[in-house]
Amino acid sequence: MHWLSDSARAGFTYPPESPVTCPIELLDFRGEDLFEDGGIIRRIKQKGEGYSNPNEGATVNIHVEGRCDGRVFDCRDVTFVVGEGEDHNIPIGIDKALEKMQKGEHCVLYLSPRYGFGGSGKPLFNINPSAELCYEVTLKSFEKAKESWEMDTKEKLIQAAVVKDKGAVYFKAGKYMQAIIQYSKIVSWLEMEYGLSEAEQKTSKCFLLAAFLNLAMCNIKLREYMRAVELCEKALGLDQTNEKGLYRRGEARLLMNEFELARLDFERVLEVNPQNKAAKSQIAVCQRKAKEHNERDRIIYANMFQKFADRDAKVCN
Repeated sequence: MHWLSDSARAGFTYPPESPVTCPIELLDFRGEDLFEDGGIIRRIKQKGEGYSNPNEGATVNIHVEGRCDGRVFDCRDVTFVVGEGEDHNIPIGIDKALEKMQKGEHCVLYLSPRYGFGGSGKPLFNINPSAELCYEVTLKSFEKAKESWEMDTKEKLIQAAVVKDKGAVYFKAGKYMQAIIQYSKIVSWLEMEYGLSEAEQKTSKCFLLAAFLNLAMCNIKLREYMRAVELCEKALGLDQTNEKGLYRRGEARLLMNEFELARLDFERVLEVNPQNKAAKSQIAVCQRKAKEHNERDRIIYANMFQKFADRDAKVCN
C-alpha cells in the first residue's frame, strides 16, 4: 500500500507510458466520532454486510486486538452479550461501538479512558489508569436480542428482575456505565407499557422507580449532574414523596452549586423522614457553601468596581 500526502497527490502525475495497476487507498484518518463526544473514534477498514446491527443484549462473536502505547495486550476471538463485555474483559467502548457495526465489518476503534478501562486501568493486561486504547475489531457474527415489541409483559417483568440484579453487581464494582446499560433496559421495556393488570402495574412501577433512582446515582458518580436531576424527577413523577429521589436530586443540585434548590430538596426529605441525619447535614453544607459563594462574589465585584473607579480616575486626571 502506498500513502501520499494531499500536497503530493495534488502535484503528482503518472508518466504517459506508465500503467497504473495499484489504486491508492484513501482513508479518513480523522475517523468517525461515534457518539459526538470524542470518546470513541472509528475508522472502517472493511465494510460489513447489510443494514442490521447488534442491539443491547445481542450475542456477538468478534475478533479483537487491543493495543496500548504500541503494545498488543489482547488478541482473541470472544463471544459475549452486548452490554456485558466487561465480564469478558472487553471495555465498554467496544460494547457501544458494536451497536453501530454490521456483520463482517473490520474497524479500528480509538477509545478515551472513559470508554476504555477508566481510572482503574486493567491490571490483567498491565493497563495503567486513564489509558487511551486502540482496538481492531471484526464482527464475525451476531444474533439480535428480542426487541421490546417482541416481548409480552410477563417476559419484560421477568427480564427486568434479571437486569436489575446485573446492574447492582456492576454498580457495586464501580462500573457505572455498564450499570446504566442494564438499568436503562428496564426503562425501555416498561416506561411506555400499557394495558397492564393491577398487579402488573404495581410490579412495573417498582421496577421503574428503582431503575430511575439507580440511574440517577450512576450519573452522579459519573458527574453527569443535570442528567441525574432529570432521572430523579422521573422517579418523583412516580412517587412525589420518595425519600431517595428527593435526596439524590438535592445531592446533584448541590454538586451543580444550586444551593437554594438543593436545600429545599433536603428539607423535603426531612418532611418525609425527620430522622434522616444525612439530609440535616446536607442542609448545613448548602448554607455554608451558599455563604462562601456569596462572599466570593462580593469580593470579585468589589475588586471589579475598584478597578473601574481607578481607571475612571486616571482618565479624569
